[in-house]
Amino acid sequence: MYSKERTVFLQNITNELVKKESTGSIFQNDIVQLREVLHFHEYRYYILNDPLLSDYEYDQLYKALEKLEKSNPELISPDSPTQRVAKGLTKDFPTVQHLVPMLSLDNSYNAEDLIDFDRKARELSGLDMIEYCVEPKFDGGSISLIYENNILVRGATRGDGAEGDNVTNNIKQIRTIPLSAKFSDFGIQQAEIRGEVLINKSNFVRYNEQLVEQGLSPLANPRNAAAGTLRIKDAAEVAKRNLEAFVYHVSYFTLEEGKQIPAGLTSHDASLKLLWELGFRSPEKEKKVFTGIERVIEYCNEFEQIRDTLPYEIDGMVIKVNSFALQEKLGMTSHHPRWAIAYKFKARQATTKLLDVEFQVGRTGAVTPVAKLEPVAVGGVTVSSISVHNEEYIREKDLRIGDTVLIERAGDVIPQIVKSLPDARKGDEKVLVFPKTCPVCQNQLFKEEEEAVWRCINIECPAQVVERIIHFVSKDAMDIRGFGEANVCKFYDMGFLKDIPGIYTLDFSKINSLEGFGQKSIDNLQLAINNSKKQPLNRLIYALGIRFVGETTAKTLAQAVNHLLDFKNFSVEQLQSLEDVGPKVGGSIHHFSAMKKIFTCLKCLNV
Repeated sequence: MYSKERTVFLQNITNELVKKESTGSIFQNDIVQLREVLHFHEYRYYILNDPLLSDYEYDQLYKALEKLEKSNPELISPDSPTQRVAKGLTKDFPTVQHLVPMLSLDNSYNAEDLIDFDRKARELSGLDMIEYCVEPKFDGGSISLIYENNILVRGATRGDGAEGDNVTNNIKQIRTIPLSAKFSDFGIQQAEIRGEVLINKSNFVRYNEQLVEQGLSPLANPRNAAAGTLRIKDAAEVAKRNLEAFVYHVSYFTLEEGKQIPAGLTSHDASLKLLWELGFRSPEKEKKVFTGIERVIEYCNEFEQIRDTLPYEIDGMVIKVNSFALQEKLGMTSHHPRWAIAYKFKARQATTKLLDVEFQVGRTGAVTPVAKLEPVAVGGVTVSSISVHNEEYIREKDLRIGDTVLIERAGDVIPQIVKSLPDARKGDEKVLVFPKTCPVCQNQLFKEEEEAVWRCINIECPAQVVERIIHFVSKDAMDIRGFGEANVCKFYDMGFLKDIPGIYTLDFSKINSLEGFGQKSIDNLQLAINNSKKQPLNRLIYALGIRFVGETTAKTLAQAVNHLLDFKNFSVEQLQSLEDVGPKVGGSIHHFSAMKKIFTCLKCLNV
C-alpha cells in the first residue's frame, strides 16, 4: 500500500506535525495531511503490527484533528479517523440485502473428500489438473462490506445469506477495516467484499478476565464473542473488545466507464494481493497456490499442526479454484459454490469426569471455583483443571461432583466446560454448594447486588496479598523480571515478603541462603527491582491492581495527573468525567486512593 519512498515522505510529514502540535501551531490548512498521516499510522499499527509512532504522539495528533473538525465541521470527510466513533446507542439493525448471496461452503473432513471434490471439478471443467488457492478458515463472524467511490458505505452480517443486519457503526470500530481504500486506482467504482470478524485469542482471555472481575459471566469462546459483538447496540462497547477482521473475497464489483477488469481480479490469489495493497488485512501471507490436490492435502495437514501458534482462531482451511473464469464456469448449487470447499480440522472437544471443585481467592477477593477433572487430552494438551467462574455459572451448567462433562479447548484459549451430561448420571453425584466463608482466611463472603461473584472483603487475606504482589511484578505491570509467581509464593511463605512495599525492602542476605539463588541471580533481581522504579505512571497505576482498572484505563488516569497522589483530591464526579471512567470505576479508584498503603508504596518507589 505504501512504497518505501511514500513511507519516508509520510514519516517526515508526521515529524513536522508532531512538532507543530507540541507548539500549538497546527491549523486548518494542515487537516488533509493530518488525516493522511493518521491513516498511515493506523495501517502500520493494525495491519503490519509495526508502528512508527508512539501511542501518545498518535493520540495527540488525533486530538488535534478532532479539534480542527469541531471548529470546521464542513471539512469533515467520511473517511476521517474521527468518524469511527459512533455517538449514542443503535436502536436497531435494519435488514439489508447483499449484492451477491453469501452462500455456505461444502465441508470436508478427510483427504478422500478433497480428492472427490477435485475429481468433480476436473470433470466439470474438462481439465486434467486444476490450480487451487488454499487459505485458513477463520472462525469468527462473517461480514460483507460495500465500498462506493473508495468510501466504506455499509457493513453487514451474513444473516441468512441473502440478507443480513446493517452493523455499519460497529464495523467502523474495527481498526483493521479501512474507512476508505483507493479502489479507483484499479478502475473500481463499487465493490462488495467478504470477510470474517475475529477477536485475538489474547484479547479474548484479557476481556474475559475483566468480565469475571466485574462479576459478569465470561464469554464462551472467541467465535461467539466476535459474532455477538457485531450486534451490540453500544458502539463504544464494541470498540473496547478490540475486534480484528480478515477480508478474503471480492464478491461483486463495478468498473468506472471505459476501464477494464484489473489483473488483481482475474484470480483469487491476485485478489488477495490486491486487497492487501489496498490496506486490508487479507490472508495474503498465509495463502498458498498449488496445482493438483495432493499438495493441497499436504498443506492442510501442515497447517493443522501449527494452528495453535496463530494469534486467532481457525477451524480448518478453505480450498478455492484459483481462476475466476474457471470459478464462473463451475458455477454453484443453491447451497454452495462448486469451486470451493472447506476442510475442517479435527474436533477439539472431549468428555471427562468432574472429580471435585476447589475454591481459589484472587487479588480483589473474588472467589473462583476451579473444577478438578479426570485428566483428558483435548486440543493437543492434557486438561485436568478448568475455571467454572462463579456460583451462577455452576447453576446454569447444573454441574455436580461426579458428573460426566463435555469440555472444549480452542487453540491456546483457556478450556471451558460446555455442559454436563445428565443422562450419564448414576445417582451418586453431589450437588455443589458454594462456601459462605473465605476458604483461606475464613472471613464471611460478600456479594454485591448486581454481581455474580462472591468476594472475601478482608484486604489482609493471605491469598489476596500474594495475588496482588504477583500482579504487581508481572510483565504488563512493573515488569520485575526474575520475580515470578513461584518466587513471590516462596518469599511470602518464608516471611521475607509481606506486601507490595516489601518488594523494595527485601533482605537479600536472607535470600542468598536459599537453594538456587546465587549471587548473579540476586544481582539480577535487585537490578530489576531498581529498574521498576523508572516505569511510567500508567504502569504503576495498573500494577496496584485497582479493581476495574485495566491497562487502557490506567493510561487515561495517568494522563489526567502529574502524580499518583493527585487522585487524593479527585471527587468521584471528577473521576467520572474522564474517558471510559463510569460510576463503578470512579468509585473503585476513589476508594483505593484513600488507602494508607498506597503512600508506603510511593515512598518505596521514591516518587
